[in-house]
Amino acid sequence: MTTIQVIDYILILLSQLIRILGMAVLGLGLGWLVLDLLKKLQVWQAQVAIFLGLAGLIIAMAVFTGWGAQGAFAIGIGVAILLWGMPKKEKKEEENK
Repeated sequence: MTTIQVIDYILILLSQLIRILGMAVLGLGLGWLVLDLLKKLQVWQAQVAIFLGLAGLIIAMAVFTGWGAQGAFAIGIGVAILLWGMPKKEKKEEENK
């Protein structure tokens, strides 16, 4: 194995790691955007269009991206749903008497 091949393997590994991290960040951002739009838009046609757009993006990613990138994207969307999609608990203030 030559030095050039070692450098090539290292660069490929770094590019794949950056790709996976980028897809996770993209999933987080798109998850937040979809949840925000679903909450703000009250017209059901717009909500269906947003949902179908996200579903179409996931289908296209299944064809054109690798499994690692698609998994990172799914993890990003899952984290976004857990962070911003879950109903918030109301904070009850206890009165000290």
